[in-house]
Amino acid sequence: MLHFPESGDVILVVGPDKRRLQVDSVFLKKASKYFAAMLGPNFSEGQNLGVGEPKEVSMPEDSSDALEIICNNVHLRLDAVPDHLNPIQVFDIATAADKFGCVVSLEHATALWLNPKDLTDILDLRHPMAAAYILDNAQAFSEITLRMMFCHKDSYLPLADESKDLVEFVPSKVFYLLAEERSQKYVDLQDIIFCGIARGGDSYPKCTCAYTSTHTSAYARLIKDRKLSPSRAREITISEIIEKLVVMEDPVPPKGWTECDYWWHGGSSRRSSLEYGLKELRKKPGLCIDCIRPSTSGAKATCRIEHQKR
Repeated sequence: MLHFPESGDVILVVGPDKRRLQVDSVFLKKASKYFAAMLGPNFSEGQNLGVGEPKEVSMPEDSSDALEIICNNVHLRLDAVPDHLNPIQVFDIATAADKFGCVVSLEHATALWLNPKDLTDILDLRHPMAAAYILDNAQAFSEITLRMMFCHKDSYLPLADESKDLVEFVPSKVFYLLAEERSQKYVDLQDIIFCGIARGGDSYPKCTCAYTSTHTSAYARLIKDRKLSPSRAREITISEIIEKLVVMEDPVPPKGWTECDYWWHGGSSRRSSLEYGLKELRKKPGLCIDCIRPSTSGAKATCRIEHQKR
């Protein structure tokens, strides 16, 4: 049996494994609306607490792992609270916190868990995404959904098909918005690439070397060779496109071309324009949790994540 602390007046018997967690009802009631009601004076579980032996409360349908971590946290046994959890563990804790009404009490701990830096597969990211939604963590939800857009190039239908356990908590609209917003980011990337055509320098009537058209043609060939044209770019992820653009060399005019002595070709600002465009693209957030919730509840949205509304 695990003690939180040994003088606890309640023993939670949790899950199929009947894990016994000895807890202090005062801590639980302060952290959880659910336990504040259950262990209050109006229910049998709350009668005569602290008198005689600890009172047992059976919770066979709940996750013993999730509730143990929650109890460690609310009893301030922070040394026993893990810094990292796998995606399903995070989701289990989020659903338990939602059920027991202790989301606020877990706010600081869950901020650590909702940072899946090494995950790129949407099926791995779906549980942290759902956990962020359940826990109402706007920043984590935005960052995770942005990663789901940047690291996935195919349909989101498998995500919807494999996420039937999440539909109870996350509206299906999220899956459609992922596809919609990702498509817009592909368009934004093509705008950035296309701007390179207009940033190749200037040709005035006195120019005899066709400076602009020569550099524009070289740039177009480079984009085609790097498979970054509109039709080919959709074959790779947004992250891969950005990586290609970052390392892409400057276009080289064809052999035999010689620049004339016209005094002002203007020079190319293509590289600085590209870097600026990518910087601005990276600043754009993922999905806004505050825009999604009102669409299903009818409430007025106050967005915690700054973004351009469509």
